[in-house]
Amino acid sequence: MDINLNLNLKDISSELNVHPAYLSREFSRHFNDLSFGEYIRKLRIDKAIGLLENPAYSLSEIAYLTGFSDQSHFTRIFKKQTGQNPSVFRKNLQKGKKDTKG
Repeated sequence: MDINLNLNLKDISSELNVHPAYLSREFSRHFNDLSFGEYIRKLRIDKAIGLLENPAYSLSEIAYLTGFSDQSHFTRIFKKQTGQNPSVFRKNLQKGKKDTKG
């Protein structure tokens, strides 16, 4: 499963032959005023939400698979973006599935 989002501005700007500052400035113009870092964190959280639906993955595994340095960093960013910590979010997902099964 290749979902580890280890993209960085320096590598991408080098690949595109543009200065990182220029790429950063242009990036936010085209991605709803999100900085490159904010956008990558958003992608990581979106991937994490999908993985949280699968109880086979621990929170530590999800943090690793989505490119966070550790589970506490993952939890902090997840809560900042969703308003819930990942374990509560997962419980609510599972509860929602049970409620729809009737």
